[in-house]
Amino acid sequence: MTGNISFGEVVFAVTVGILLILLALRYAARERVSMNDAARAKAPGRFVSLSVGQTHWLAEGPDSGEVIVLVPGATLPQWIWGDLPSKLAAAGYRVIRYDLLGRGYSDRPGVPYNSDLFDNQLFELLSALQIKQKVHLMGLAFGCPIISEFAVRHAGLVRSLCFIGPDGFGVHMSKGSRLFMIPILGSFLFSLVGTRLLLKRIDDYSTDGALKDWLRVRYAPELEFKGFKRALLSSVRNMPIHDATASYASSDSRLPILVIWGDRDRVTPLPQVARLREALKRAKVHVLPDVGHLPHHERSDETTGLILKRLAEAPSA
Repeated sequence: MTGNISFGEVVFAVTVGILLILLALRYAARERVSMNDAARAKAPGRFVSLSVGQTHWLAEGPDSGEVIVLVPGATLPQWIWGDLPSKLAAAGYRVIRYDLLGRGYSDRPGVPYNSDLFDNQLFELLSALQIKQKVHLMGLAFGCPIISEFAVRHAGLVRSLCFIGPDGFGVHMSKGSRLFMIPILGSFLFSLVGTRLLLKRIDDYSTDGALKDWLRVRYAPELEFKGFKRALLSSVRNMPIHDATASYASSDSRLPILVIWGDRDRVTPLPQVARLREALKRAKVHVLPDVGHLPHHERSDETTGLILKRLAEAPSA
């Protein structure tokens, strides 16, 4: 028996060490909190059971007002709308906002997070709330392909659309981010580093330090809920975040559309004008200077004013 260690033993020891490190990282990064009745007891607003899953929703404004439905983005739930709902409600509108499946206090079903799922959630929500009139739909980033496709599929239910920093014109993905698209491996890697990357990504939302601090404080607890990162990764894999132009063009041909975009948006950067106009020929487009991804926070009064003006111009139901 000798004291020499073979090459195979070294490889085995290194492999075991790497696996132990990965398992430790996975344990440290795990989602610890279940989305259950105890968690939902802390939530504002109300809940409705839909066939696609329990959905968290809130409403402001008079019951008799024209209905506006706010659809948030891929990562941040309904609270990302800030004080915009109360401002629209003060102008006489009935404002409904909700958490997309996989986010906030809504369910996290183990299904593909695709256009069909989000379309069904919105359709069933409107039905459950017994909304009979046509609605104004407003989306932020990832929410824009959802409302555009909804308007294409259910044209008789929609009065107007508003897109804020819309996805669907191409999202830059680094080589590292592309690894997340690989089945099985990508899911494991995202479970390891997703929390850190998502919190880091808040730096891209704005140059306003106070706003970024507010986002981090609100967002960090969301990352503890089980199923969130799985739902988010499935959404990125299955939704048309890189090219929703066909849906945009179809909805643009039928409905009044307002587009609001910050020229310093680093989350969904402003595309070339030619590409934007190819999809949205009739839309009213407002590019706000020195504004990032959240114009309704960074330039609140101006953004609200643009929205209210466009709503007033929309044809009656």
